Amino acid sequence: MAIEESRNGKPSGIQLVQVEGFLEVARRGSVSRAAEALFITQPTLTARLHGLERELGTPLFLRTPHGMRLTDAGRAWIPFAERALRALVDGRDALQQVMTASAGHLMIAAAPAVSTYVLPQMLEKFVAAHPRVEVSVRTGHSEDVVELVL
Repeated sequence: MAIEESRNGKPSGIQLVQVEGFLEVARRGSVSRAAEALFITQPTLTARLHGLERELGTPLFLRTPHGMRLTDAGRAWIPFAERALRALVDGRDALQQVMTASAGHLMIAAAPAVSTYVLPQMLEKFVAAHPRVEVSVRTGHSEDVVELVL
């Protein structure tokens, strides 16, 4: 997830793995414990954090002998990082549901001629492609169709 290009035109920007790493270190207070939780090596996570701090232009952590402490900038950035990560995860989940059409209910209201002559063939194909979607059809005159769906 790059948010901009560098001056030389090559990809640059904040990466999702950097945001995940930042939040995990902030939660655990330790690069080694965060790396373990993320199933990556400590040097990999350290490189991601350095890249993120370089991209943001400010240190996010104070490195101490007792672990990692958030700087004021790090504390200020946490809610934005959490929202960004949550939005990306929610977006991925929404796309997955659309792509798999996993389940749901489809309510169709149509005029008698459409219900009789058009919908049967279309719904047969739809139900075959999306077996976990429940389909209901209501038939009514054109002026009643909107009310039938609601």
